[in-house]
Amino acid sequence: MKKPIVMGRMVLGAFAGAILSVAASSAMADFPDKPITFIVPYSPGGGSDQQARRLQPGLEEALGVEVRIVYKTGGGGAVGFNELWRSKPDGYTISNVVVPNVVIAAKGKDVGFKPGEFEYIGMTVRSVGALMVPKGSKYGSLSEFVAAAKANPGKLTVAGVGSTGERNFAELAKILGIETTYVPVSGGVGKMMPMLQGKHVDAGMTASNHAVKHKATVDTLVVAGPKETAALPGVPSEPQWTYTTTWGIMAPPGTPADRVAKLNEALYKATAKPEVVKIVNSLGLTQMRQTPAEAAAYVGEAIKKFAN
Repeated sequence: MKKPIVMGRMVLGAFAGAILSVAASSAMADFPDKPITFIVPYSPGGGSDQQARRLQPGLEEALGVEVRIVYKTGGGGAVGFNELWRSKPDGYTISNVVVPNVVIAAKGKDVGFKPGEFEYIGMTVRSVGALMVPKGSKYGSLSEFVAAAKANPGKLTVAGVGSTGERNFAELAKILGIETTYVPVSGGVGKMMPMLQGKHVDAGMTASNHAVKHKATVDTLVVAGPKETAALPGVPSEPQWTYTTTWGIMAPPGTPADRVAKLNEALYKATAKPEVVKIVNSLGLTQMRQTPAEAAAYVGEAIKKFAN
């Protein structure tokens, strides 16, 4: 008599497992069924904010739910990255990610998050670096800026975003053979640009898309990389300067792979919208389309380059 009872339990167990499996599949199929929070770890007006704002309508259309943008600023992005790290890994909280910022912000510090353990949904755009001066500056060219810096070591001031900006400008300063005073700005480019435009610093350094956006109020002296930036005609390039900023979207560690895949699919649709492509091109950005695996590998390469 015991054998049928055992068999009965096995059947019931299998039946219950099937119900749970169907229920789980149904829950995944219904994702998302409530608003998604999109964390921007930098101040309004910067590259992360711009990315979130241009993608928001397309993401909402593709996912069928509201995407709510919230700002969690400070620590060169670390405050926002930590907010995501602590969020429930259910796909309902996502964040901007900026490379290499997410790596450099965690370098040698106990910041609470580990860049290699987030779930990366995809990178969307990248931009080379640029050194800018305010309109009307007495430094009308790179050669004039370099000559002044060499004549007055440490006197000229250059603003940038946190420790990431410091590392990227240090590379250019070494190439040019100059010594300046670096001014770190917490909160992102949205706070740095007014300092530059108001002539509170001699120069500012950030991604070239900001130089394009604000070309009515700033002049660009040089851009990073082996070639000129089409959106900044006539601005010389510095091939040895490797500064590149990349923007993307990530989710908390442990977010289910199928939800990450669904968010990636929505991101593909949002980035392909003609109005988004038009904005990206107008700012001189290079669009990127990645799978989650490609995005994770991209960040992995940045960790190798910047973590030490």
